[in-house]
Amino acid sequence: MPRPIIIDCDPGLDDAIALAMALRSPELDIKAITTSAGNQTPEKTLHNALGLLTLMQREDIPVAAGAARPLMRELVIADYIYGKTGMGNTHLP
Repeated sequence: MPRPIIIDCDPGLDDAIALAMALRSPELDIKAITTSAGNQTPEKTLHNALGLLTLMQREDIPVAAGAARPLMRELVIADYIYGKTGMGNTHLP
């Protein structure tokens, strides 16, 4: 029986790969995804999560935007590493 889970992430390249693997795992039943600011803005991480779900034909999973900034430090946008979208040169739907 698949384990029901909620995934909290900040989808840039690294989390997008992990999320794609989780979406294809027969051991997981993803009930929802929450996104937050991380290496990119909360708007871009939300867009990346929704785009990945569209690409993988899993738009049935609800997505909610979470924290707009870290609790204990300033938000550092790492577009010099992950690009302007957080996904390098990858463009999602």
